[in-house]
Amino acid sequence: MAKIPFIAVFLREIDRVAGRSSTRNLLFWVPLTVYFFLAFIYIRGGLHSIPVAVYDADNSSLSRTFVRYLDASKNMQVDEYLTSDDNIGNYFLNHPDIQAVFVLPKDMYKDILKGKKVQVTIFTNSTNIVFGNILKREALTISTTVSSGVLLERFKAAGLTHHQAMNLTMPITVHSKALYNPYYNYLYYLIPGLLTVLLQMIIFFVSTRALNSEFQEGTFDKLFDISGGSIANILFGKALAYSLFGMIITVLITGVIFTTFGIPVKGDMTKLYLLFFLFITANIFLGFMISSIFEDQILSLDIAFFYNSPAFVFSGFTFPRLGMPAFDNFYADLIPYSHFMTAFFKIYQMDVPSSYLRPEIIALLVFLIAGLTVSYTALKIKLKLKERKLKPVNG
Repeated sequence: MAKIPFIAVFLREIDRVAGRSSTRNLLFWVPLTVYFFLAFIYIRGGLHSIPVAVYDADNSSLSRTFVRYLDASKNMQVDEYLTSDDNIGNYFLNHPDIQAVFVLPKDMYKDILKGKKVQVTIFTNSTNIVFGNILKREALTISTTVSSGVLLERFKAAGLTHHQAMNLTMPITVHSKALYNPYYNYLYYLIPGLLTVLLQMIIFFVSTRALNSEFQEGTFDKLFDISGGSIANILFGKALAYSLFGMIITVLITGVIFTTFGIPVKGDMTKLYLLFFLFITANIFLGFMISSIFEDQILSLDIAFFYNSPAFVFSGFTFPRLGMPAFDNFYADLIPYSHFMTAFFKIYQMDVPSSYLRPEIIALLVFLIAGLTVSYTALKIKLKLKERKLKPVNG
């Protein structure tokens, strides 16, 4: 029984992928190896017990309390105690593991009792800004706690009740509640971004070779016959094949990686999979667009790489888009990944109603329709040009 042309193209593409080592490696072995490798990098979730050093020039009960607070912090541990003989300016050069040096000034306790302002100096190794930001935040919290404790004791010694002393010590309190990723877990934040941007690149690259390889290998005529002479059957049949592989990678991400490493999904999985399918399909047709215009496979892959390589940066992961210049924001809007990631986090961590996804869904549909339209038109033109070349010969 004859196969339906659309299904015949789909099955043929599955067979072509299985028989090509380069495509097979991209779709199977790269996700299986690289995804787990990346997830293991961030398995701790965040930075804890960052090694720091302390120079306590006061050596009072208060300064020792301050040091104990530093060492008790989950984000820091005091590994070194410096003396006046140590050169703090060059300390980081000889101790690369130490990320900060806390200098507690002489007469710290006496000056505080006299009502004088005391300054604790922190030298941070900010070659890595992540270390610097965490250490400064922890230092501010500890300094506030210790200072409040000193003031509390002074007010109580003056005859105030504990409640009165507390109100004077901390007249304004701030209650901060972090939503969606309350533990600032890098595993929850970075891994979904890294895995999905790799998904885009993999699908885009294999799609970019899907059509021009047929022309270069002289197999397009056979494909055209199998499709029943329909460009639509060619495009949708091949797209279905790559969508299948893309959704398998999606299941690897959400069903295997997320489960193995305990990454929670707060939103509805059905909405999430539908978003992935739309995202994958949009990238497939954009890849087809390049493949149908440029017959040179190397050139088309170069274009695909140029287009996709900055996707992670422009999506706002490494630096928020609101801080980017207008041109960079414009370029970010030209990449499907930027819109996908906004919608992804709305479902993955925020569990928003579907109506909040409308702008991103519309943007991805525009990419899909544009890629499909240009691909169809380019193939139609190529076939007409080919027919014109063959007419004189047949005549």
